[in-house]
Amino acid sequence: RTDRREVHSRPTGVNPSKHSRTLLNQKLQRIHQMTSSHPKVLQELIRDQWENNVHPQWFITLLWNDLPTRFDVVKGHSETFRNVFLTQLMGCNSPTRIPDPPVRPSLIFMQERKPVITRGRQITAFHTHLHLGALPDPLNHLWYLDHLIHQRVSPRVHKLLKTTTEGNRGVVIKPWNWDHHAFYNLKDYYRYKHQQDPDLVLDYQNSDLKF
Repeated sequence: RTDRREVHSRPTGVNPSKHSRTLLNQKLQRIHQMTSSHPKVLQELIRDQWENNVHPQWFITLLWNDLPTRFDVVKGHSETFRNVFLTQLMGCNSPTRIPDPPVRPSLIFMQERKPVITRGRQITAFHTHLHLGALPDPLNHLWYLDHLIHQRVSPRVHKLLKTTTEGNRGVVIKPWNWDHHAFYNLKDYYRYKHQQDPDLVLDYQNSDLKF
C-alpha cells in the first residue's frame, strides 16, 4: 500500500532567473489587457512551459474508478500516481528521495471533465491527462512505459481504473504530438466557462512548472 507520506510530497522545480519571470509576466499582462481572455493567458503560459521548460514525449490519459467530481479529489489521485510513478521509475524508497528534473522526467498534469452515466444518472466527472517528458535512457520506449504503469504503478494506486477493454481503458499512452496535445486541454475551459470553477484545467500543484 502507498505510504501516507507519499500522498503529501510535492513536486519541486528549479526556478529560472528573475529576469525571465519578469518578461513572461509582462507578456501575460499584455495579452490580458488586449484580450481580457483568461484562456488566451493560460494558453500562453502553457506554451511557455512547452518551449522553455518541459519537452513532452508522452501523452497519458488516466481514468479513476471513483469518478471524482471535485477538483481536490482528482488532484489527490494525481498526486498519489505521481509519487508512485516516480519512485518506481527512479528506484526510490521514498518520495522525499525523488530527484528533480532533468535527472528524472518532468510531469505536467491537466484535469479534464466529461459527462458520464453512472447508476442511471449523468454526472460530470474528472479524468486526468499527463504530459510526460522523456524517460531516462535507455527506458524511453512505449513498451517499457506501458509495463511500468500497468505492472508496477497501477497495483499501488488504488483509485486508478484497472480495465483494459477498448473504449474503457484505465490508462491510455500515446506519443506526444504538438498539433494534437499542446493545447488539448484548453477546450475544457470553454466547455465549462459558465459553470463553477471553469479554469480548473492546469493542475499546478502536481506539475513541474517553471515561472
